[in-house]
Amino acid sequence: MAYENANSSNTGRQRSTGRSVASEISSGFEGRTSSLHTLSPYIGKMRPEIAAWAIECVSEMGDLIYDPFCGSGTVLLEAWASGRRAIGTDLNPYAWLISQAKLNPYAPKSEADVDLILDAYASEAAHDSDAAQLQDVDPWVASFFHPETLRDLLGWVSTLSRHHDAFALACLLGIAHHQRPGFLSYPASHTIPYLRTSKFPESEFGEMYMYRAVLPRLKKKILRACSKMPDLDFSIQRSVELCDAAALQVTERVDAIVTSPPYMGQLDYARDNRLRLHLLGVKNWEELNRDVSPNAAQFVKQMGQCLDAWRCILKPGGTLAILVGDTTNTTRKRLDTLVTDLVTNTWHDYELDQVLESHIPDARRARKNCKGSQSESLLVFRFRP
Repeated sequence: MAYENANSSNTGRQRSTGRSVASEISSGFEGRTSSLHTLSPYIGKMRPEIAAWAIECVSEMGDLIYDPFCGSGTVLLEAWASGRRAIGTDLNPYAWLISQAKLNPYAPKSEADVDLILDAYASEAAHDSDAAQLQDVDPWVASFFHPETLRDLLGWVSTLSRHHDAFALACLLGIAHHQRPGFLSYPASHTIPYLRTSKFPESEFGEMYMYRAVLPRLKKKILRACSKMPDLDFSIQRSVELCDAAALQVTERVDAIVTSPPYMGQLDYARDNRLRLHLLGVKNWEELNRDVSPNAAQFVKQMGQCLDAWRCILKPGGTLAILVGDTTNTTRKRLDTLVTDLVTNTWHDYELDQVLESHIPDARRARKNCKGSQSESLLVFRFRP
């Protein structure tokens, strides 16, 4: 992994330099990725090793870490796994669900433990499946599934939602669409939902269009998700709320904010998760997308509101660590420079401490030939009111 110090900003403001951390990440954080991070696809998520390193740099054991744009919960899980308390917020119900799941995983000692949990739901899910009204399902969503698979899927979503079982529900959404046998849809992509019927025509791949039972596939998915669990202390405080990043009310100020704001103009967090959002009851993804995938003007306004609100959340002397890409599709200005200027020009009690840059590997891109950010910068500010 390439990870090195950035020495100066594009605005002429001298950035303070920190030590090189490439070897530190390679030796201390690479290879520690938990299987919990694979619960369900989510575009644009922070790399677990970067989250773990950032948390280690800006906090101590027992500190309270806040991620206001928690997305798929990478920071929250890494904070918890490293002995920190964690709290997150997000406006996207799908992101909120995945984060809830990572903070409340099953801890099975054997396959039999998973069997007991899911078998207890089975008769209720069958009843919900029988009651499912397929004619009410959006035709675009229905086109991804064999009708009986869709009926079973809707039944399990209903049952797990009623029992507030975020972990099993996130695992279920994780296998909602793909082309592999362990998934539920007709041949489709894994991340951004589109059918791959041209590459896999039914006339040649008939088995991929047959009924697929939900329960056995869900059991296997849960076992995969639990296969490489970190050593977690379930007594540690952790939570995530479905709310605006500027609206969190706290009874205790946090020691550090570690976050990656939505990449304005590059990623569409609602559009690209619209099938899974539909299963969660979010029918108007366009409206949600305007809130969670802002353009440049909206981003600046929202970040301004957040930076002001976070001054009442962050402890004096605490750290604000923001991971951003280098480019956007809506402004020529580098995003890391835009955020740095936004913070330091308006709120002088956030003091830029250091900037560290990491190359984004092509393998991480959900879209082929993506022209988006080539690198990410971790902007580290100290809060000195």
